[in-house]
Amino acid sequence: MQFRLKGASGAITGQAFPLAESTSIGASADAQLQVAGLNDDHALIVFDGEVLTLEASGPAWINGEPATRQALKSGDEIRLGEQRFVLQAPGLRPPSVLREVQDKPSRSGLWWAVGVAGAAAAAAAAYWYWFMPPVG
Repeated sequence: MQFRLKGASGAITGQAFPLAESTSIGASADAQLQVAGLNDDHALIVFDGEVLTLEASGPAWINGEPATRQALKSGDEIRLGEQRFVLQAPGLRPPSVLREVQDKPSRSGLWWAVGVAGAAAAAAAAYWYWFMPPVG
């Protein structure tokens, strides 16, 4: 499966970077993925045939959590220094996207409650108008 990083901030926004079995990321001319503003040898992403792993020597976060060595999955947001990427595996929907759709609360119950409250208010007003004796 071909993984890639998609730039999500700054000058790299929208750019796609295919990953090899081992991809070095940094500001060094030797880095396979050269990104200005990072340490020379900022991070390494390694695929062992089963697991994709980030090994960071510079500041790194995965989904907002600090990381030095961590397994990755499609949809992860990887921040290296001030640069943000999203890990993509073409053809796979990220698990985080699937979870967000399933966990999103339905608003149909809210509209049902508003409708019931409106009907109750209308019934109370009609009762008051037709059955209560006039005042005064």
